[in-house]
Amino acid sequence: MNDIVEKTSKGHKLGSLGASLAILCFFLPWILVSCGGQQALSGWELSAGTSIGGQPIEGKPILFLVLIAGIAIIALAYLAYKRGMLTGLDGYGLIGLGVLPLIVLLAQYSSAQEQAHQQGYTFESQFGLWGVVVGYIGAIVGGVFNLNESK
Repeated sequence: MNDIVEKTSKGHKLGSLGASLAILCFFLPWILVSCGGQQALSGWELSAGTSIGGQPIEGKPILFLVLIAGIAIIALAYLAYKRGMLTGLDGYGLIGLGVLPLIVLLAQYSSAQEQAHQQGYTFESQFGLWGVVVGYIGAIVGGVFNLNESK
């Protein structure tokens, strides 16, 4: 186990930690929807679809990219460990895989906010959503560390 810690770059350590946080938070509450009662929805429920008060909510499969990006970051760190050296992919890959889910979240969040307002719902963000955002910011910072380390 110490071999893995010693041979892994600081950027991949931070990126893997951020991706692990994002994967965990994907299954925690992202938003709290209020329409008569309150219901917390996770990233999984928003991606796959669920129901609120007996009314079905269509899933947004594009949100599964948030989960897939986290898995890809961990895979990228593992491949770098097996390779034993850093390449440009290790820096730019982490940055790209960190930015992609943040763009998806921003687009979907603003769209969902507008849609909820039209249907009379109100919602507020929860800790799961913020954990995903912080995790992917950590992956981006890890990518910057890898770029600096590979020079």
